Amino acid sequence: MRERPQLRKVFGLVALLSLALAQSPQEILGRMVRNLDAPWQAEVRGEVQGQAGREEFRARVYAISRQGLFRIEFLKPPSLEGNFTVITDKEVWNYLYLTNQLVISSKEKAQVPGLGFNPALLGNAQALAERLDLRLLGRVSTPQGPAYRLLGQPKPGENLGFREMELWVLEEDPRPVRFLFRDEEGRVLADLQVVGFQRANLTPAQLKRYPKDAQVVRR
Repeated sequence: MRERPQLRKVFGLVALLSLALAQSPQEILGRMVRNLDAPWQAEVRGEVQGQAGREEFRARVYAISRQGLFRIEFLKPPSLEGNFTVITDKEVWNYLYLTNQLVISSKEKAQVPGLGFNPALLGNAQALAERLDLRLLGRVSTPQGPAYRLLGQPKPGENLGFREMELWVLEEDPRPVRFLFRDEEGRVLADLQVVGFQRANLTPAQLKRYPKDAQVVRR
């Protein structure tokens, strides 16, 4: 007896789903680390929960992942416009445009003023693995192609400003394409899309630059 085309299609979909779910979060993150080894840049767009309600969010991200070096330049909301954050292997630098201050903190203490989540995880697979307990939810379709859905919750003792984070990682070109941050009550703190991804020629000096007249404050 011949298999019906519909049954073959169903069996094929089940096989693909089983293959996807066989991947572990560690394997997916490992592929992402290797894929993002060369310097890259992208734009992050979406909405965040601010003090005045839902606000538009836009930022440019520049990364030299192999050195654990990231720069996030905030474009929106207005309260963050002109600010930027630099993440190194040990520290977080927050530049505050209105006061012309560069506030340097350890990663454990760092928070970005006016932002309801810690941006140190945007594109940083090593930080994801070290600071979150992760599990695979399955796969989802995106405009860029099929993606894995990972759910992460801060490990005991980690204060990241959220209860859980959902991360979508492209399957064929392993890189983050969406972040969802939720608070203790399940409300969405931020829903962010990663767009305009491209490889780039970047140097540590470019990512660490700040105004020469800025006041440097260590906390």
